[in-house]
Amino acid sequence: MVNMEEDNNKKNDDIGEDKPLRVDISKYRDVDGVSLKKLGFGLWYLENKKKIFFAIYLILGTIGFFTWSLFFYTFGQYIFIGMKEDSKLMNDMVTNQGISREAVLQIAPKPIQVKSVEVLLNSSGTFDIVAKIYNPSKNHYSNFTYYFLIGDKSFGENKSFILPNEERVITLLNQDLVRKPSSVNLEFKNSWTKIDRHKIRDWDAFVGDYIDFSVSDKVFYSSRESNLTEKVNLSVVEFNIKNNSAYSYRNVNLVILLYSRGGLVSANTYNVENFLSGEDRKINITWPGVVARADEIEVIPYLNILDSDNTFIP
Repeated sequence: MVNMEEDNNKKNDDIGEDKPLRVDISKYRDVDGVSLKKLGFGLWYLENKKKIFFAIYLILGTIGFFTWSLFFYTFGQYIFIGMKEDSKLMNDMVTNQGISREAVLQIAPKPIQVKSVEVLLNSSGTFDIVAKIYNPSKNHYSNFTYYFLIGDKSFGENKSFILPNEERVITLLNQDLVRKPSSVNLEFKNSWTKIDRHKIRDWDAFVGDYIDFSVSDKVFYSSRESNLTEKVNLSVVEFNIKNNSAYSYRNVNLVILLYSRGGLVSANTYNVENFLSGEDRKINITWPGVVARADEIEVIPYLNILDSDNTFIP
């Protein structure tokens, strides 16, 4: 009997009645296809159903509160402010008489101004006509045809350009006239183009980037000092001009004016070709006619910076 009891105790110890067995339920599946995990989630849902619906109602309520508040704010603003503005707009549309003439003139290009026209007598008996013009329009440039009118006769028809707010000099040289005219008029046939501010926002900075030249070492030699020839009176003007811009130009037109004691005594033109960026070029111009004295030399470069064909890459 003792041996049987001992055997039973050994069997009980082997089974481990004091230590419950642990079963991994994840290894088991329900034959109907519902896992124990899903059953666990369902149990959790049932236990927290009220809390879940409360959170959903709270979120929807918050959204509804802000939505309706915005609606009432917008609607109220229209009732108290918008309706008056709409009424005023409708009244303005009914009573609108169109754009006023003053408003049209304000945005339209202004005519080119002729500031001065001078007639200079050369020693050879011919005349130089020098005109200074100005474009008062700050948003428009013009490509124009011009001519000088003396009495009922026109002279020197040519084409040119003028940039916004630009002052420039137009010359008509060595004209064989019977006598010095008492008055000369300058006539224009021009077309205007508005600056595209989407492409060029700062016009002054744009001009500064392109038209950047410095002139130095200006010297005038009279016919006596030049000694070029004994039979023909030839003066000489020399100077250096440097292209400080980042662009190279095919042509840069120079107008050279000579002054003596503050008065204009002679004029000439010169064309600089293939003027490279950073280049410092020495200019030597033979000046026909007798100019006894020139105490001031003005060199004015003119360049149509809106003509992309005039720039090139060396």
